[in-house]
Amino acid sequence: MVKQELTAAFRSIRRKKVISLISILGLGIGLGCIIVLMALVIHEKSFDTFIPDHRNVYRIISGKNSHVHYPLAESMKNEFPEVKDYFRYYQSGSVQIKVQGTETVREENFGFADPSVFRIMGIDFISGTPAGSMSEVAISENSAIRYFGNLSVSGEMIELRFPEGFLKLSISGVYREFPSNSTLHPEFIADIQLSRKMLGQFQRDLGDYGSSEIQPLGWRNSEFLSLLVLDENADPTELSAKMEKYKELIANPAQDTLRFKLQPVADIYLGSEEITGSFFLRKGNAEELKYYEIISLMILLISLANFVLLSRAGVSERTRELGTRKVYGASQARIRRMVILESFIIVLLSLIPAIFVIEFGIPFINNTLGKTLYGQIFLTPRLWVWLVMLILLTGLLSGWIIGMSYSRISAYKLISGKIPGQNGSKRWNYSFLLLHFTIYMMLVTGLIAVSKQLEYTRSGYTGINPENVIVADLSSDELRNNFLALRDEIRNIPGVISVAGGSFIPPFEHFLPVNLADISGEIIRFDGLIMGEGMTELLGIEVIDGSPFGPYKEGTPEVLINESAAKLHNVKAGDNLLAFRVRGVLRDFHAHSMHSSIQPMVILPQNPARMGLLAIKTDGVNDEKIIRQFRDLYSRISPDEIFEVRYLTEQIDKFYLRERNQSHIIKAFSLLAMVLSVMGLFGISLISISKREKEIGIRKVNGALESEVLVMLNTAYIKWVLLAIVISVPVSYWLILKWMERFAYKTEISWWIFVLAALSAIIISILTVSWQSWRAATMNPVEALRYE
Repeated sequence: MVKQELTAAFRSIRRKKVISLISILGLGIGLGCIIVLMALVIHEKSFDTFIPDHRNVYRIISGKNSHVHYPLAESMKNEFPEVKDYFRYYQSGSVQIKVQGTETVREENFGFADPSVFRIMGIDFISGTPAGSMSEVAISENSAIRYFGNLSVSGEMIELRFPEGFLKLSISGVYREFPSNSTLHPEFIADIQLSRKMLGQFQRDLGDYGSSEIQPLGWRNSEFLSLLVLDENADPTELSAKMEKYKELIANPAQDTLRFKLQPVADIYLGSEEITGSFFLRKGNAEELKYYEIISLMILLISLANFVLLSRAGVSERTRELGTRKVYGASQARIRRMVILESFIIVLLSLIPAIFVIEFGIPFINNTLGKTLYGQIFLTPRLWVWLVMLILLTGLLSGWIIGMSYSRISAYKLISGKIPGQNGSKRWNYSFLLLHFTIYMMLVTGLIAVSKQLEYTRSGYTGINPENVIVADLSSDELRNNFLALRDEIRNIPGVISVAGGSFIPPFEHFLPVNLADISGEIIRFDGLIMGEGMTELLGIEVIDGSPFGPYKEGTPEVLINESAAKLHNVKAGDNLLAFRVRGVLRDFHAHSMHSSIQPMVILPQNPARMGLLAIKTDGVNDEKIIRQFRDLYSRISPDEIFEVRYLTEQIDKFYLRERNQSHIIKAFSLLAMVLSVMGLFGISLISISKREKEIGIRKVNGALESEVLVMLNTAYIKWVLLAIVISVPVSYWLILKWMERFAYKTEISWWIFVLAALSAIIISILTVSWQSWRAATMNPVEALRYE
């Protein structure tokens, strides 16, 4: 019996080739998208759960800063019995290294840590041991292969660059890669004590404003990620309260309001949106994940709607066959089983296109979002549970609903075609069409709004002109000591408009807190910048009172402030702000991304011999030639230094990488939603118009024009698309408003966004239906009425 039912199911699928193909492809695309998005969500929620004792591992947070003081973790281990273990970690952006005497290269993931980092994180060594002194470094297996071509590298040498020269380090061992769901992903780990030299370099980057009194490994400098392993019975809240005693040791103007807390390590990846520091950690976004879950739900609804609708339509074409089977003794249960079996076969066949979608989808997700999603995610039991549930839900639900409705109808009604509830069936079809285009409208309006906001973030910067500005790092002592000579030579290059230097060039991502104090001890905190002569003019920042910085004069306590600071403290050019004289007031400008509002700002003058960055404003005509000549000057002064330049606009683009990635994802899934909607609409129109062929034939015999028939058929669908547009507009508007809350400065939600999306929906529906309508309208009525 089962063999007969399988044969009948496959025969039915073959007989209605077009509908079956649409069902299989549509469901396959939908399932593939959902599986990829489910894999992404599961992967994102799994970060740091690979750590052996992850439920008892916590990160120390000071206020909203994930960087804490070097002695803190060790002191807690010594003083609190509930602290079982700890490690400290430091990383300072990219470093320059030499391997086997080759040319200098940049390494983005060079860290400094206690040896316990490997024990706590559960990372094994292939050979050797962790770095045990300031002259050693451990290397990952990937980097060992990349730089040396093999894993037998213990005892080999690398050289790490500092401003004063290279330091030789011996490789102590090779460790296995940190997993793809690890927030921490270093390629080199040197001894934590060596971070003293790297932190000294950071103080040099601050120029004259880097305090010589700061002890990098003391209580006056908070630059370390610190993780604790607690006893399983420890209370993190109670331990946080005990940490208040350490505030007395910390030199921080805000120490009275400072609060320590412990964050579970598994919450770091998705729970660090409000936390600063630790830029080197992989970070996710819980809100972003919700958007992907919503998109996957939308795709699921469209796919299921298509499948149920087309399956129902397909079964409606078999009513005479089902009636005949009932006449020959088939029970209601067997009729239901036949329909369910056919549904399951289509679901299983749809896994073939789903595999292709997954094959292309995972690299797309990784490349677009910068994720680390790999094939091993499909070994996760949780994903398989969801996958099996999805297949069962799709096959069983659709088959059961349709099978139940048709198995109860008498054989006479099935054979005669007098099926009760035909009008309800039409409403059922149109309700699915309504769902399709409502979801399509929401995705397309979201895509247009995101693109509009991203364009605004690029062109909407006020008070500053970042166009045609080239930026280069001045990392070596030779470059800094020769800054003035280098600046003057660059000015002579044709096409160069101006040249200036600074330790920070806006817009940059993070706030630089600057504390101004006077002799009475009063302290005011500002958002800060450190820039040299000519930088405000180069960036097009308007001086509305006073004058910009002139040539640097040591010992002259002068500052520039922005409008917000001037209004807040009621000062103007020439007035004193605490112990500093206000040289000029600048019109408010965006020093950071548009996610944050403009804050009261103070700009300090920089010593030319301490410049960390150099900016070149060009006419934009022949930048390649300018960069080539700049490279020659740069290499002549510091031949071992890596020459790299970037445009300031590229720096700005990085602020909105997450939103840009989101727009790519929405774009891809909007396209898929459109494809699925077109496939569903094509299938619906194919079936419904074929059922009206006799009606169309009669109308044409009675004098109806082809154009009238075409309008009649199209109108039946267009009115439901228009209703979908009406429903989707308020929902889309609300979703766009919620998404834009992350920006302090945002573009308006224009009316044309919804008009454009609506026009695309109407055009797509007209083009999809018109082909079927035209075919029916131009058909010879004799063909339709031949057997009447």
